Amino acid sequence: MNEARIGVIGAGRISHVMAAAHAQVPESRLVGVFDVVRGASERLAEKFGIPRIYDSYQELLASDEIDAVLVCTPTFLHERIVIDAANAGKHVFCQKPMALTLEQCERMNEAAVRNGVVLQVGFMIRFTPPFAEVKERIDSGEIGDLIAIRSAVFGWEPTAEWFYDPEQGGGLLIDTIIHTFDLYRWYAGEVETIYADGGAYVFEGARKHGTPDNVMCSLKFRNGAMGSIYGSWSSGYGDKTLEIYGTKGSFFIDLMEAQGGRAFIKKDKQAPSPAEGWNNLGVLWKFGYQQEARQFTHSILGRVPPSATGADAVEAQKLAMLADRSIRQAAVLKV
Repeated sequence: MNEARIGVIGAGRISHVMAAAHAQVPESRLVGVFDVVRGASERLAEKFGIPRIYDSYQELLASDEIDAVLVCTPTFLHERIVIDAANAGKHVFCQKPMALTLEQCERMNEAAVRNGVVLQVGFMIRFTPPFAEVKERIDSGEIGDLIAIRSAVFGWEPTAEWFYDPEQGGGLLIDTIIHTFDLYRWYAGEVETIYADGGAYVFEGARKHGTPDNVMCSLKFRNGAMGSIYGSWSSGYGDKTLEIYGTKGSFFIDLMEAQGGRAFIKKDKQAPSPAEGWNNLGVLWKFGYQQEARQFTHSILGRVPPSATGADAVEAQKLAMLADRSIRQAAVLKV
C-alpha cells in the first residue's frame, strides 16, 4: 500500500483543520465524508475535493475504498464510532479527548488492539515545534535528570454550554488540560500521585454543571520529578507556557509572547556543548497538525511506529479523571 485512503466522519470546524493537514501529506488521500448535516459534508467535500459523500458513517465504514477514518465528531459520540471503525478493520485517528470516561477509552483502545488497527489520538502538541525538539533533547540527557515541570495552560473561553457538561464535553480537565497530561507523561514518564483543586470562578456554565473553569494540579512522577499545571478557560488566550528544569539545564517555552522558546544548558568544561548557554527553540504550530497527519498516515503504511496511541490516551484520561476526583474529594490520589 503506497497511500492511505481516508474517510472523514464529522464535518465541523476541526475536520477542516485536519483535512488541510492531510492535504500536505502526499501519501494521504481524502476519499469520503459523512456528517449528520449533509450541507456540512458538502462544504468539506467541495473545499478539499473529496469525491464521495456518504449517507451514514456505517456506510462509509463498509466501503472497500477506505483504509482509515478521521473521527471529528463531538466527544460524546467518539466511543461507538471508533469501536465500529476498528471492528470494520479501519485505522482510526480520533480527535482529543478520546472519550468522556476512562472506561470508554479503555474499550476503544481494546477494540483497536483486538482488530490490529492503528488508533492515534489528536495530541498534536507532540508533533509541534518546539515541543518535539524538547522531547528529543530530554531523551538525549542534555539537561540531565528531570527535577520539575511547570505549565500554565490558557484554553479559549468555551463557545457553547456543552463544553462544561461532563456528559458531553467533559469540562476543562478533559477538553483542554488533557493535552498537558499527555505531554507530561511523554516527557517525564508515569505519574505516582496527583492532587488538584479548582472551581467555577467565572462562568455560569461551569457553575451549572459542577465543573471547574480554573484548576491547579500538582503531580509527582515515579522517577521523583515534580510537576504542576495551572489551567484556565477564563483567561481565554488559547496558548501556554512551559518550564522544564533538570540537573544540567532547563527549557522555557512562552507561547504568550513568542512563537518558540529557549534552552539553557550549563557549561561543561570537560566537553563544551555547541548548545551551551541560551539558544532559541523552533517555531510554534508551523508543522504541528501536518506532522500529526503525516505520523498517522505513515503509521498506517507501516513506515513509523504509532505515536499518541489509544494506550497513551487512556493514561492521560486517567489523570484527568483523577484530577477531577481529587478536586471533589480534596485528597491526594495515588495513580
